[in-house]
Amino acid sequence: MYSISSRFASRRLRSTRATFRYTAKTVLIGLSWVPVIAYIANHVVWIGVIDGSSMTPTLNPETNGLAKDVTLLWKLNAKNYSSYKRGEVIVLRNPRDPEGTVVKRIIAFEGEEVRTRFPYPESTVIVPPRHFWVEGDNIHSIDSNTYGPIPIGLVTARVQTIVFPLDRWGSVPTAGGRDPRSAVVGLGYPRYPKSTQQSEP
Repeated sequence: MYSISSRFASRRLRSTRATFRYTAKTVLIGLSWVPVIAYIANHVVWIGVIDGSSMTPTLNPETNGLAKDVTLLWKLNAKNYSSYKRGEVIVLRNPRDPEGTVVKRIIAFEGEEVRTRFPYPESTVIVPPRHFWVEGDNIHSIDSNTYGPIPIGLVTARVQTIVFPLDRWGSVPTAGGRDPRSAVVGLGYPRYPKSTQQSEP
C-alpha cells in the first residue's frame, strides 16, 4: 500500500514539475515578444479607435456618437515631412493638451498661403517651414483655425484604413472637408530651400 502511494506521489510530482516548466517556458517566450510588439505599436503600425466627431462624416459618421470607427494607424516614416500628401488624415498630439491626440486632415504645406476660417485672427496665413495646416471635416472641429499651423514633430501616424465596422472597410478618403473651397490661395515663399533645388544649366 505504501509503495503504491509513493509511486503515485512521485508520478504526480513529476507531472507538476513538467507543468511548471511548460508554463514557465510559455511565459518567457511571451515576455520575449513584448519588446517586439511595443516597437511595432510605437513605430510601425497599430489599431486605433477614433473618438469624437471632429472628422465626421468621413470618420464616425453616426451622429449619436455611440458607434466608433476602428482604423489602421500607419506610424512608419511619420516624421518624414516630404512623404505626406494633401488630403491625408493624420494623428497628432493635441497642441492644447500634449497628453491627448487629435485626428485632422492636411490642408496645406510649408510656404503655402491659406485662407483661414473663424476664429483665426487673420484672413490668411503662410504656413511656416515643416508645418502643416490641418482641419477637421466637421464644421465644429477645433483645428488650425484655432491653434494655427502644427509642426511635423506633433504628428504620430497616418489614419490609413477603416477596419471596423466591416461595411465601411477600406482606405480613408483623401477628399473631404466642411464645404468645397480653395483653402490655398498662393505661395508665400518657395516651399523648399534653394539649397535643395537643382541649379539651371
